[in-house]
Amino acid sequence: MSKKTQHEFPENWKNISEEEAIEHIKYLLEHYKEYDIRKFGDDGIVINEIKIYPYNINLRHNCTFKFMHINLQKLYNDTDEIYKLIQQLISVCKVEIEKREKEKAITAAKNAKKQKRKNIVLGSISGALLVAIFAATGYMINDIFKTIDKERARQNKIEKAVRSYEKTLPHYNEYLQTQKQIQNYRDSLNRVTR
Repeated sequence: MSKKTQHEFPENWKNISEEEAIEHIKYLLEHYKEYDIRKFGDDGIVINEIKIYPYNINLRHNCTFKFMHINLQKLYNDTDEIYKLIQQLISVCKVEIEKREKEKAITAAKNAKKQKRKNIVLGSISGALLVAIFAATGYMINDIFKTIDKERARQNKIEKAVRSYEKTLPHYNEYLQTQKQIQNYRDSLNRVTR
């Protein structure tokens, strides 16, 4: 989010005057949306890596001194002109942080919905493809069985024709007797070799 700007912030806030500090804080008030902003503790913020937070010193007799702390380097008293500007900056930045978090959550929810829809579509496509594959496989298997059945029927027809032809041969009865004798011999060999 941090946008490169012409504005340069001091590294050490101790070494600048209150007028310079006011100039930097006013700049941040005008351009805070251009920077990364995050919470710092309960009441503070970090903007462009500058830590800003309220700091209170409580003394006895309900006496409290209020300060604004910048980068753990400089304290500004609540009587200083910059104090109210810093309070204002913290306030608008907190609102901006909440706004960005809500936008991020909305974007995440939208992306999750889109991903869910994508998953549903992909699941539907995958399911349709599986159904198509199973249907094609079933059709192919059915076609294979039909081919096998046709081939079996053709072979049976051929065998029937051969048997019919065998019966018309002159030595068919002797052929049957010879086959029966060969089968009996085969059976006797099977009994003996056990």
